[in-house]
Amino acid sequence: MENAQNERITAGGYTFTTPGAHVLHVSGSSETSYSIEVSGTGSLTGLGYTVPAHATGSVSAKLNLLALTSEDVKNLNELAMSMLNASAREEIREYEKTHASANLSIWTWFFGGGGASASYEKTKETMKSKGLNEEQISKLMDAFLDIARSMSYVTIDFNIDNSKNDYSVSGNLYLYTVSGKITTSNGTREYRMLADKGSAGYLPSQGGAPSEGVIVPLN
Repeated sequence: MENAQNERITAGGYTFTTPGAHVLHVSGSSETSYSIEVSGTGSLTGLGYTVPAHATGSVSAKLNLLALTSEDVKNLNELAMSMLNASAREEIREYEKTHASANLSIWTWFFGGGGASASYEKTKETMKSKGLNEEQISKLMDAFLDIARSMSYVTIDFNIDNSKNDYSVSGNLYLYTVSGKITTSNGTREYRMLADKGSAGYLPSQGGAPSEGVIVPLN
């Protein structure tokens, strides 16, 4: 298990910072390997929005940041969910309700979060224990690689609900992020996924306002 350094990315005049986190390295044969860094909650700072107390608002920002879109993540999630039995699908839905990773929850559920480290064989067995067979694992990883190849610069469009707070929120947006690298016999790509739910102004534990939206291609 390895500790990652904080990553600071200047993104369209904004700064995106991922906290130092444990990195899950999963390597197998020369043809199939993947590393997944579950970085945790990243902060996007310098956004030009203010939402008054007891009000709602929105924020839109064009980022010079490569990431999968919400539609990309949706397609990957649907493929993964289609491979699981009803019990596992329900477990993920319940996990998503309480975990900061939001629509990325299936990936943190699969791999046990950023504090885990395992060999390729052990992680493959973990995925099998979740109900996947070797053919499904290969199919899912190939699909992941194909989508990672189309990763693009993105725009975020988020709605902010500050109706329950007696203070305004501004400037920052906190989003869970999962990043890493995937290799199959078809090639290698790095990837980054941003959650579709987050916290505006402050971290949730510090009284941030719930926020929800989409990550779309930069126009």
